[in-house]
Amino acid sequence: MAEPVDALRKLQDYVRKAKDTENNALPPGDSSVYAAQLEAAFEELSLQVVGEKKALEQLKANIGDSSVESPSTDPKKRLEQLQIIKAAYANLTQAAPTLPSPDSPLPALLALRNTHKVFTECKDSALITYQKLSEARKRLAQEQADLHDAQLIAAALEDRIAKLTIEVQEKSQNSPEEAARALIASQEQRRQLLEEETRKLVKALARFIKSHLAALLAAEELGGPVVGDLLDVSDEMLAAGFNPRGNAKKPKAQTGEVDTKRQKRIDEIWGPQEGAITEDHEREAAATEMRLLTEDLLNVAAEEGTGTYVTLTRDSAAARFLIRAKVVQFHPRDARKLRLIDFGRELDE
Repeated sequence: MAEPVDALRKLQDYVRKAKDTENNALPPGDSSVYAAQLEAAFEELSLQVVGEKKALEQLKANIGDSSVESPSTDPKKRLEQLQIIKAAYANLTQAAPTLPSPDSPLPALLALRNTHKVFTECKDSALITYQKLSEARKRLAQEQADLHDAQLIAAALEDRIAKLTIEVQEKSQNSPEEAARALIASQEQRRQLLEEETRKLVKALARFIKSHLAALLAAEELGGPVVGDLLDVSDEMLAAGFNPRGNAKKPKAQTGEVDTKRQKRIDEIWGPQEGAITEDHEREAAATEMRLLTEDLLNVAAEEGTGTYVTLTRDSAAARFLIRAKVVQFHPRDARKLRLIDFGRELDE
């Protein structure tokens, strides 16, 4: 009972929407004619729905208990159900389909609905295709970049292989004596280059220590802040000294008198000095201590290997700075010994 009513209501809603759409599209003079056609089509469809409803009720009354909505477990009733279904299909296939009249607007409405559906699906498909195209372009750009990198790597490898091939050919053409002389010359050239680079680095390190690091080391030795806490230490700060908290004291007036406590502290650090101590001497003493310590570490590492330790005469700011910089490390059982960290050991192995 409810199915024909729902179908009729849906039909009414669809006709109303189609009517509004077509009224907006038609000229004012044709709207009344089109409305009359819609009303006639609606009445025709309503009559068909009522007729189908009556036929369905009559069919249900004639069937009685032989319902075909669910298969029966009884073989005889099941056979009757199948015969009823077969007869219904035969009747439907032989009957002529119900078609609207030639002047009915239903074909146009159906075509409009199908056209709108196809348009909506095409629009959605275009959006999806555009998204896929954007993703494909991104992948293409990435693949082109990877291909360019691969081509560069391949070219570099081919160049390297060509050079190695030439070297192998040249070595194979030379006698063992000539190959030995070439190897010795190459090693000598490499040694000279390394010595030159080492001298440049040592000079650069000495300039850095003298111009910047020495004042920071001297300040730490005098009880000031740890190297790195201050970016720069002036001569006035070294002359005034530092309080127990590590902060610089206020500069004192030039009286020509020597700060006894400060002089005693300097003597304990760098040894007794003749005459009054000056800021330049503090810088120079700290720079000399740092330079000697680095030279000892480098010389021991070059002569005896990086596993050899250097014994410290005291706990200095220079040694603490190298420890914090992770350039050297203490002996595991003796804090008075230091050695350089072998940065390239794992690569060599």
